[in-house]
Amino acid sequence: MFAVSHQLVSLDIDFARRLVKGVTELSITPKTADLTGIQLFCDRPVVRSVTIDGLGCEFERLGPITRQQVLDKISRTQDNNDTGELLIKFPKEFSVESTNTGFKKAHVRIEFYLVEPKTGLIFSESDDGRATVHTETRMYPSVTRSWLPCVDTMHERSTWDLFYTVPACIESSGQLLPITVISVGELSSLVVHPRDPSRKVFRYVMSTATPACTLGFVAGPFTSACTLDSSLLAVGGSTSNTAAVVPPPLNEERAETPHGSDSEKDEEEEEEGDTPVAPANSSVTVSAETVDAIGGIYAFTYGGQQAELENTCAFLPEALGFHSQEFGAYPYTSYKIVFLAGLRTPVVTCASLTLASVELLHPAAVIEAAYEARRVIGLGVAQQWFGTYVAAGDWADQWLVLGLAGYTAGAFVRHSLGHNEHRFRLKRDMARLCHADVNQRALSYAGQRWAPDDEAFVRLKAPIVLHMLDRRMVKGGQSLGLARMVAKVLGAAVSGDLGSAHAVTTAWFLRGCRRVSGVDVGAFSEQWIYGTGCPVFHMAYAFNRKKLAVEITVHQESTNARATAPWAKPQVFRGPLTARIREADGTPYEHVLDICERVRRFEVQFNTKYKRIRRSTKRFHQRQMAATDDAGAPAAALFGAESLHAKRAWRVVEWGEADEESLASATFEWIRVDPDLEWACVVHFDQPAFMWAAQLQRDRDVAAQADAVAALQRMPSQAASTALMRAVMDARVFFRVRVAAALALAALATERLAWIGLHHLVNIYKARYCLPSGNDNEPLDEPRLPRPNDFSSVGEYFTQRAVLAALSNIRDRRGEAPAPARRLLLAALRYNDNSENPYADGHYLAGLAAAAANSVAGSQRFQSGAGCVDAMAEVERLRALDLLVPSFHNVVTCAALEALVRVSLVQPDAHVFNTALFAAMADVQAYTPVRQTAVSGLLLHWGPCVQPVARLMAAWASDLAHPRLAVDISRHVVQLLMVRAMAFGRQHHSLLFMEEQGSGVAEHIDTPARLVGGFEALVDDGIADSLELRSILASAVYDSAVPAESRRLLAAVHALVYQTIDESIPPPPRQPRRRLKIRLQPKSVKPAEGSPMSSDSEDTPLALLGVQDSVPRIQQPRRKYQKKVPRVTTDEFVSIDDDLPPIAGTRPPPLAGTRPPPIAVPDASLNSPVYTAPVATPSPPIKLKLKLSKVTSSAVLDTVSSSSSPLAKEISPATPPPPAPVTPVPAPAPVTPAAPATPLVVTAKPVETVVSSGIDTAARKLLHRVLRKLSRHPDAFPFMRPVDVILDGCPTYYDIIKQPMDLGTIKRKLETNGYSTVDQFEADVRLMLANCYAFNPPGTPVHLMGESVERAFDSEWTKCGLSSVAQPSSTALSVALPSSTALSATLPSSAAIVEPSTPVATTPKTARISTGKRKSFQSSAPISPTAPLFTMPPLESTSIKRVKTHETPDITPTKNSTSSQLLDDPDAIMEYLDQTRNESTEWLSLCRRTLLRLQAQPSAIEFMAPVDPIKQGVPTYFDVIKRPIDLSTIRNKLTSYKSANEFKEDLELLFSNCFLFNIPGTYVHTQCETLQRIFLTTWSRLSNTPDLPMDDKAYERARAVLGKLKRDERCWPFLKPVDPVALGVPTYFDLVKNPMDMSTVQKKLAKKSYRHVAEFVADIQLIIDDCFLFNIPDTPVHDCGKAIQALASKLLEPDHWNQWLF
Repeated sequence: MFAVSHQLVSLDIDFARRLVKGVTELSITPKTADLTGIQLFCDRPVVRSVTIDGLGCEFERLGPITRQQVLDKISRTQDNNDTGELLIKFPKEFSVESTNTGFKKAHVRIEFYLVEPKTGLIFSESDDGRATVHTETRMYPSVTRSWLPCVDTMHERSTWDLFYTVPACIESSGQLLPITVISVGELSSLVVHPRDPSRKVFRYVMSTATPACTLGFVAGPFTSACTLDSSLLAVGGSTSNTAAVVPPPLNEERAETPHGSDSEKDEEEEEEGDTPVAPANSSVTVSAETVDAIGGIYAFTYGGQQAELENTCAFLPEALGFHSQEFGAYPYTSYKIVFLAGLRTPVVTCASLTLASVELLHPAAVIEAAYEARRVIGLGVAQQWFGTYVAAGDWADQWLVLGLAGYTAGAFVRHSLGHNEHRFRLKRDMARLCHADVNQRALSYAGQRWAPDDEAFVRLKAPIVLHMLDRRMVKGGQSLGLARMVAKVLGAAVSGDLGSAHAVTTAWFLRGCRRVSGVDVGAFSEQWIYGTGCPVFHMAYAFNRKKLAVEITVHQESTNARATAPWAKPQVFRGPLTARIREADGTPYEHVLDICERVRRFEVQFNTKYKRIRRSTKRFHQRQMAATDDAGAPAAALFGAESLHAKRAWRVVEWGEADEESLASATFEWIRVDPDLEWACVVHFDQPAFMWAAQLQRDRDVAAQADAVAALQRMPSQAASTALMRAVMDARVFFRVRVAAALALAALATERLAWIGLHHLVNIYKARYCLPSGNDNEPLDEPRLPRPNDFSSVGEYFTQRAVLAALSNIRDRRGEAPAPARRLLLAALRYNDNSENPYADGHYLAGLAAAAANSVAGSQRFQSGAGCVDAMAEVERLRALDLLVPSFHNVVTCAALEALVRVSLVQPDAHVFNTALFAAMADVQAYTPVRQTAVSGLLLHWGPCVQPVARLMAAWASDLAHPRLAVDISRHVVQLLMVRAMAFGRQHHSLLFMEEQGSGVAEHIDTPARLVGGFEALVDDGIADSLELRSILASAVYDSAVPAESRRLLAAVHALVYQTIDESIPPPPRQPRRRLKIRLQPKSVKPAEGSPMSSDSEDTPLALLGVQDSVPRIQQPRRKYQKKVPRVTTDEFVSIDDDLPPIAGTRPPPLAGTRPPPIAVPDASLNSPVYTAPVATPSPPIKLKLKLSKVTSSAVLDTVSSSSSPLAKEISPATPPPPAPVTPVPAPAPVTPAAPATPLVVTAKPVETVVSSGIDTAARKLLHRVLRKLSRHPDAFPFMRPVDVILDGCPTYYDIIKQPMDLGTIKRKLETNGYSTVDQFEADVRLMLANCYAFNPPGTPVHLMGESVERAFDSEWTKCGLSSVAQPSSTALSVALPSSTALSATLPSSAAIVEPSTPVATTPKTARISTGKRKSFQSSAPISPTAPLFTMPPLESTSIKRVKTHETPDITPTKNSTSSQLLDDPDAIMEYLDQTRNESTEWLSLCRRTLLRLQAQPSAIEFMAPVDPIKQGVPTYFDVIKRPIDLSTIRNKLTSYKSANEFKEDLELLFSNCFLFNIPGTYVHTQCETLQRIFLTTWSRLSNTPDLPMDDKAYERARAVLGKLKRDERCWPFLKPVDPVALGVPTYFDLVKNPMDMSTVQKKLAKKSYRHVAEFVADIQLIIDDCFLFNIPDTPVHDCGKAIQALASKLLEPDHWNQWLF
């Protein structure tokens, strides 16, 4: 019907009100002449108006109406048949016009807004209160429609023009932080808003056609940033030159020397075939040219995390370069990554942009976080190629895109972390897949739909399937495998073979694989792509001595053998399966088994002459003892058997000591099935334990070693424990195998084996990680002090942690760890020494805390045993220590809380759970991971149905500032309800899943059926009465992070139980009523004796009382929790009712037939004997109806909203004070609310409104307005806070200024009623300006800024009419003016906020309107709830325009209507930019080029900075020169000039000042004459030469010129920016103020930053001038500059561009 070629989007973001106003314009091309309307995706935005070519259009939002449609909506988002929610009908006046090439484009313009969006676009906060807004982008259509009207499909790609209007700064913790917007595309411009100087507009241009589902942006105070380049490839990924800690080596490959080898290389050591050959790209060297071709790699995060940002992102150039070099060029012009808080997933991938969780940031001292960060961010990098650039052709092809991203990310893991790490992860993922692929759908099938819970399984299976396909292609064909096909996919996308949508399909991909390799992949695809399940092989062998063959029997079954889903059908997998037999001579032979049926026997020919393997002979042991791998390193195969004493000390048991005959009769060493991991399968292969031990010791493949460890754990024996012990002690073994072996030893620590596993673990820990002991016969239970921590070896570090964890897993008859294990754990906890270790020990201590709690959790003597008490005391000590010295991400606190939860669940009678502690840790002041741990603990201990806990969870689940915590609460509640529902189903024998007893009993009961049956019983159990539970269920139903199947079930339960409607549809506006109704309770409800409100038990959830008063601060001070109250209009009937419980931040939908909430009765299973049902004391409420003014009602609401939290109100037993009379406050003018809201329902104390004396309300408003205007002034930043003599570099400030004043102090005094008259306010402002003039001489920057602020103050003071109100000030402004020689121009910074030294009078606050929102984050004044939402009042007007919110906005604007009043109008912004370009940019460019040339001259060195009379020895300078000026001041004033004449006048003033103060013939006078001549020459030539526009042809010509310059052999000094440290020129930037190089010019050409040819030539000239400025004549670099100057003149001459070259 139509196609979208370009879309313009403009968003105006209001952080304070969580409001987004937007305008989008779609350039559509009709495909038919009878197009009468279009349908767009618009799920959440509220549309105000729609026009097409200026004509108003009718539109209709197609939303769900019935309950069934509400339930279908959850899955319909990912349906191919979904055509959108916004139906637009074109007016009759519009007609499609035909052209020679088709149909003429039309422009559809849509105005919309979002209020507190919950999906798609998220407002969030960091833990220290820094506000951000970001998109929840997915790589398939589903999310973008939630915040933008668009065509949200896979195949619709277009270019994008994106405008973001945001505040210039936001306030956080008393500081003003600048806002930065990072978006997809390239930053084109950043300008101040044309009508609001306190806001700025970012413009990003996405020139690469991109689908809407890959759009994304983030806005927030990201003040830490770094640029990454190819230099990191050489230094190993360290961006900091002063890093105190070197990151640990993450790639610890196992040594290539085989175990037990000797110098003779006899037949038992030939192991060339044991290790699979690594692919070619495992040793790829990424070139610097590949990284430089990307265009730019940038990283951003919050301030104060610069070192963590650089350390975390150091590998990004290598990752991007690896993918570009191995698979295809990077598809975008730059790459950006932003780390922020509030993400629901670790990584969000957008086109050219990655949003990552701030928790991935880590310093170099943290070891554990490096692996996870590299894996997660590496996947985000791979998705730039597959997911954003190459998309899926259909939902059935989505697996291919996810699989290619996972496959290429795995290739980088192999390149970065090593072959062993990649093989181990691949083996682990295959095992996970075999366990998960039960009742799952195929990767691709006809009519496929997509759901969020499908994505996790597909992300796991798809890369494994592609790996298996790669192995089939390599072994079956003559090709490089899948890597070549991946490159062909990207090449086809670039060439257009995949179409304009860059959509790859499964059929096209499989055909390409067949062409590349020559292998028929049809059977493979039918089994693994279009089929379900994984094979399970049961294999056995027998050696036939007569035939000299090994007979292998294979029985095959599927993981779906007992599946109940109709699509999960078991199948017979077919294909070649490799079996590798290591024969008697030590040579491995591979045999291919053709699997084609369920049961088959194979005869494998034996290649070696039959002989027995003699493992236990005396000669064999002697040779093994003599073998060494390196100097002094004993053979690991015989560790502990060096002497008889060592053998007894380690309790070494060799294979064959008990059954020598069976061991000696073996004909081969071992058999491996699928050694190259070509099958995702489960293999049950029975071979003797000594073969598994030999495989563990002699096979160097980590997958083989992992299989051997698992097999030995299942076959316990003393010899198996010895083999595992030797693997742990061998430092050459890959550390993950050592970890698995240590954990397996715990399973062999049993009484049947004489506790040999315990003996080996204790000896391992003492030998490697404890201080030596002089006693050779030390008892096993003798404790020993641990060594000081040394984590320089990653393998040893993880092995040490595994040994301690294994010790805690051993259990004796009492259900606890044996005494030796507990003593070692306690010693490790008590005597941990990390003083000399450069790496952090937070995760190590967290593991110790978990191990200590695990060792005693199941003890039968938990309450009486001293060891149990000591262990829990140490855990509590670690938690308390972590409050004082926080660990990384508070991992120690999280581990301690998890330990307490586990012990409380296992030991319910011990009462170790402290509800008050967990509630305090879950407070908003705590760190996010700590809050998540505490919330899960509260829910696990008390459940979701205990009313106070449910109220608390409802409040946190609705906290939009912390979406991750809200999602976690929803998930926990859903999981607990499901578990409890299934328990109810078993107890109540629901008819939905009852079966006949006998042979007809079903073996598997469908979980949804059981859940529905359980929910039937739960409904009768009282969940319908829980308003909090209803709120949590409602949020979980529409939470995209909850699995779709669970959401559908919960939606059905939510709709049936609570009889609700679709809560995602904005409620229709209602007519407000002009009354205020207050219902107050005269008496408090006295709790009944024995009720929870009078209980002091720690197990009682009502013990949450008082925890808000003493909340432990974790890691850093947090902001106070603010209760969220819905916005209330002053004209609406408001009910303040104490009969209903408050739910913070929720707006429950209308109820139909629900019952009132009962008194909370806890579940009997909570084991709380003191928890009894409270007795309700009914009391008739007092109804007070007042007809007040608007300000009065809002004042009441503000006072109510400032009360304590909902939980404290609900459970507090304190009696509220008696009600006090409400005093109305006269309003100066009527106001109109911005939008209707639901009635406020809170439990409030009686309200008392106090009217402050002094300045009346009207005058106070005007003073606030004046202060806002001054704070928003661009020159007001030096006056925002008190002067800091250290930070601002003015130590004599307070010696001169005796009465300091600043705008921050004035603001605090005004807010705390510190002014009793208006003239006191004016006196403080005048004092501030007088101080400025007294300390800063005329002509200095701060003095000029003070004059500008004073003019603004006088203008606003007169405009507000305060000049007639104010009386002559009684405060004498007597400031002693010092001599000018003692003054220096200072520019106070805005980095710190200092408390005012002037005492501030405190008076009661005047009640005001409460909007129910959070504290304003902008630097502007608080947003009034009466301010208009969508219209901008005239600038000259001071009144607020009234908006009737109860009226429906006009949806059919006329053609002549304009939207210039919209703040987010892109046309107005572009018109402003064009006007600026036409009127001022021409001369401004001329001035800028002139100034750049002057600053690059050697004669300008004396005029670069302001004159310092003291340093330069000219104390009388300011006595002679009254208007000082310099080039840096001119550069700072460049944007404030109104014409070129002002710029020229300042330069002439500079020359005249110099000639006035310096006599002729002096050095400075001569230099000034030279600079003046250069200025006159430059000004004359540039002003008389017309500029040529930089069109496409000019850009091509400029690129050609630049390329020839760069290829010249004499251009080497100018190719890259100068590095003063690397080149040994530390004073470079002291002389060169405007550095320029060829790479910077190339980037500006790529971004099309030049608008005139003269600007491009000016940059070339600047390179040459900088060279001549810093390098004296006859030096090599100076000669290169002269050569490049001549070459540039020659190259620019044909187009006459050399007229701008000097």
